[in-house]
Amino acid sequence: MCIHVHLHVHSEHSALDGLSQVHELVERAKEIGSPALAITDHGVCGAIPDFISSCLKQGIKPIPGCEAYMTKDRLLKGEFLKEKRTALLEKYNLKDKPLKQFIRHIERNPQDFETEARTLLMDWIMNVQEDLFTIHQGKTADEQKIAEFREEIYDYLLYDNYHLVLIAVNNQGLEDLYEIVSDAHINGFYSDPRTDLSFIRSHNLGANIIATSACLGSWLSRLALAGRMDEAKAFIQECKETFHSFYLEKQATMIPDQVRLNALLDQLAIETNTPKILTTDVHYAQKDDYDIHDILVASSTGKCIHDEDRMRYAHEFWMKSEEEIRENWNDEEAIANTYKIAELVNVSLPDKPLLPRYPINGDETSEQLLEKMAWNGLFQKAMKYADVSAQIERYSQQLKYELGVINKLGFADYHLIVADFIQWAKNNGYLVGPGRGSAAGSLVCYCIQITTLDPIKHNLMFERFLDPERAEYPDIDIDFSYAGARAVQMYLKEKYGIDRVAQIGTIGTLAARSAIRKVGKTLGFDLDTQDGFAKSISERALVTYSDKRSMLEQAYNDVNTPMVKVYADQYPDWWKAARKLEGHIDHVGTHAGGIVLSPDKITKRVPLRLDKDALETTMFDMEWIEKLLVKFDILKIDALDVIKLTMEYAGIWGVVDIDDIDLNDPKVYQDVYQALNLAGIFQCESDLYQGIIKEMRPSSFDDISVIVALGRPGPMDLIPSYINRKFGRERIVYPVPELEEILKDTFGIWTYQEQIMKASIRLGGFTRGQSNILRKGISKKKHDIMSKWIDLMIYGSEWYKQDRAKVAEIVASYANKDDVPSEIIIKYDPEYMKVPHLEGAVNRGFSEEALLKIKADWVKFGDYCFNLAHSACYAKLSIQTAWLKTYYPVEFMAALMTISEGKKKENIPKNVIYMKECEEMKIKILPPDINRSNASWTPERKENIDFGDDSIGYIRYGLASIAGISSDTVEEIISKRPYESVEALVFLTNGVKVNKTKVVNLIKVGAFDSINKGRNQLLRTFLQSKGDKKWEEISAQTNKKHILDYERELLGTSVTIKSRWDQIPEGKTDVHMTGVVFKYDVLTSKKGNKYAEMWINTAEDVRKVVVFSKIINKHGDALRENIKVQVVGKKQKDDLVCDSLTIMTRDNEKWEVDIA
Repeated sequence: MCIHVHLHVHSEHSALDGLSQVHELVERAKEIGSPALAITDHGVCGAIPDFISSCLKQGIKPIPGCEAYMTKDRLLKGEFLKEKRTALLEKYNLKDKPLKQFIRHIERNPQDFETEARTLLMDWIMNVQEDLFTIHQGKTADEQKIAEFREEIYDYLLYDNYHLVLIAVNNQGLEDLYEIVSDAHINGFYSDPRTDLSFIRSHNLGANIIATSACLGSWLSRLALAGRMDEAKAFIQECKETFHSFYLEKQATMIPDQVRLNALLDQLAIETNTPKILTTDVHYAQKDDYDIHDILVASSTGKCIHDEDRMRYAHEFWMKSEEEIRENWNDEEAIANTYKIAELVNVSLPDKPLLPRYPINGDETSEQLLEKMAWNGLFQKAMKYADVSAQIERYSQQLKYELGVINKLGFADYHLIVADFIQWAKNNGYLVGPGRGSAAGSLVCYCIQITTLDPIKHNLMFERFLDPERAEYPDIDIDFSYAGARAVQMYLKEKYGIDRVAQIGTIGTLAARSAIRKVGKTLGFDLDTQDGFAKSISERALVTYSDKRSMLEQAYNDVNTPMVKVYADQYPDWWKAARKLEGHIDHVGTHAGGIVLSPDKITKRVPLRLDKDALETTMFDMEWIEKLLVKFDILKIDALDVIKLTMEYAGIWGVVDIDDIDLNDPKVYQDVYQALNLAGIFQCESDLYQGIIKEMRPSSFDDISVIVALGRPGPMDLIPSYINRKFGRERIVYPVPELEEILKDTFGIWTYQEQIMKASIRLGGFTRGQSNILRKGISKKKHDIMSKWIDLMIYGSEWYKQDRAKVAEIVASYANKDDVPSEIIIKYDPEYMKVPHLEGAVNRGFSEEALLKIKADWVKFGDYCFNLAHSACYAKLSIQTAWLKTYYPVEFMAALMTISEGKKKENIPKNVIYMKECEEMKIKILPPDINRSNASWTPERKENIDFGDDSIGYIRYGLASIAGISSDTVEEIISKRPYESVEALVFLTNGVKVNKTKVVNLIKVGAFDSINKGRNQLLRTFLQSKGDKKWEEISAQTNKKHILDYERELLGTSVTIKSRWDQIPEGKTDVHMTGVVFKYDVLTSKKGNKYAEMWINTAEDVRKVVVFSKIINKHGDALRENIKVQVVGKKQKDDLVCDSLTIMTRDNEKWEVDIA
């Protein structure tokens, strides 16, 4: 029997040097017969829930822990340490870098202190008078000085970081461990998340935690190796007083320093009566993983594998078997103690999420309050909307049903919390989206103003949101403006407590291409080779692979990516390491909008860290958060910012309710969608959507909803059929006549998940809850669930049970159960065999042939099925943007460009695209003006300013959109204006926030044109006044080329000079264009023909050139990004279709040719 238990183990969550995934460590423990296993990552607890779950599945006892970073006082950070280091530098006349190197060396090698100190202090020792430092003990000056220096260095090191292993004894200990680690990240972080013994003692957090002395990086190790045994004993005593128990940790390696330390720990164990354990400080599961671990460490420290001055681990840190440990370290007591600790530990995970409570004054229950709010909301809707009033009985019955389900499942508090923060946002001037996802199917959510889309009017399903037969927690996603989302998070912290609200963390892993690049760089391969290997896996191939953690293996066996195998076979070590590191944790981040709210302190269930914005964030990702706490999705969407700003510009904010506009207004469809006037229209800007909209010619809300659902790669093949059926060019066919009512809105084409749910109810007699189980199986591609419930729908439960009996006979016929085909094993699962009583569609009179065709359609449908509730909500948001663009075009475009500042589409600044759109809409862009421009792009209506042209209005360029002009600068400029000259600006702003460079930029873009149009002369005068001799290089006269260059440099495109491209008529041939290729993508057309989209940076602006296969083949690999080209072709809308192309070289450059 194996009695050794590994109590010091690092997974991939140890960012610098942990290689193995949790399941690999657990599988190795199972392989060596270990009865239990610990996890002790560096300073984090992110692996713990996955670790506990994995251990329990393998029959191994989980021991959760952490190798903590300790210090003397976690609150003393950078400035304090800097002051102590500065004092050492000044006293001993040292340089900072040698001192830092010395400290790092003796942290790892304290026995070298005297030798290294003599070298470091040599100059100082040679210059002191010996008699000043000779003391009664007879020490020489250098001995005395080194002894003094030693004390000062060790005092400094007390405030630096050292290691201590902490192990949770029980669930209370796990809570306390989470609290320690969270505080280390939130309050103690300096280089690493640090805690201290004083904090642990003062908060009584150690009573249920076992501590061990850890590795060579521990304080006890440093003291012992330095011969400071009295201090080592004092530290041991302090740990005993702080924790449940304390163990001296020997490690089973033959590293010389560790061998010496083990002997000292044996001595300390006897002298202090302290038990000891034996560990191996595991950093990778298998002995053969050493080389890949070495690559990981080199990469993590920014080194190449061939660098001499890099961190290297001895070949000692795999998970050794007990036999391997005993080969060199047969310490019976230390090995037995690891088993005793394992017996002592008993930790489990909570079995369900903890639901927060909504605070209510008085005796009213959450359920009573929700019912009151919902009925009041319904009566208000009935008074406001005639269609609700006309069907009040239907609405009342649905509301009563939904309230019964919600209250039965215990989710009243959840709905009250969401309704409360949404109402708070609206009351405080923040725009909230109409809804997102399945919550829009709930009448309760509509009545308490969580959503604004009537679910009965739009034929949505409540069961898509909440399954009455399964107590699964609701998931309400809410869209806010960017400012609104942050404000709501702050509101929740104020209302419920700062320690009860946190953002949800994410864990980023190495994708296939990234793994290849990371390993290739570390192995020293050149960039071209790295790039070639990585790009041998096409983006299209990656999209098709199912298992996201083994894409490299799938690419190797994919006939469509043959070069992967060529590279892999040529570089086997590179390939092996890349495959191992694919899916390895690479970074941590923050969920776009997910937050958790706990009824008590979050750290009782989940440890926290700080994100890049210093906000509390969970260490666990979404998968585990949803099992422990209830999440709320507070998402950000800039379309809401555009809507609100448009309404403010138009003066209708607070006057017009954007949720009450006519969603079927013909003018909106005619002027925006059918006219393809789609810039800034939510969900409709991409080339994919524009193509669909062009063909479909939408004329109703339902059309936009379908476009949102089908406008994705999966269902693209259905679009032609849908369009043809809409316009009568193709016959509408229904699988069976009884499904016409369900499919008629989509012309007989399966489009929404809700259609499957309704069809299963109609065909198979499913309950609404059963239909949702089927929907989940299809939409999430869970083939076992899908197969089971479709068969139940078709044949019913009696046939199903007979079929399962046959399956059992088949399984029994195999001598070796491992040989049973997977499709049989799925059906043999006992859970799979549990079925409700169902009659079956065949027994209800439906054709088996038609039903099997439906089954085939549904299996395929899983690749693209969409949520009708989500599609309808986003259709409403799209129409809202289109409505504003129709009736307030100038204000809409000004808002759009303000919100889009700094954003790009295919590497082109979005505002460059939108400025062209403005020109087509006859909206004139006015250049920045020092006295008229605000920070943002602002509309100037024709009645206020009229240039006598055919423009419908004007938009003034925002000062904050000028390169190099910060928001602080804009505030300063606006606060001191008006200005009569450049000199007045400089004088009034004192030249601090508005410095020389910023004044130059303002002059160049024409911000002073209303005062003096001579930009060059203004530049000359200003620079001369500043003593800058560059003024001599500037000509006194300003020509068009100067203006074009200035504005393109600082604005991205010219505002005042119309480009030559725009003057070229549509369809003109023999158009010449010269520029630099900054984006080059080779694509395949629907017909399978190769073509390329090449984006060229010209002297005026950015242009897309379409290049066909003949020219691509002619130039081959020479045609790429970052080359200069001259193209001749035909102008086709905004693109140049290439007829001939020349790659420019030093011999043939003619850069004065741009567009002709």
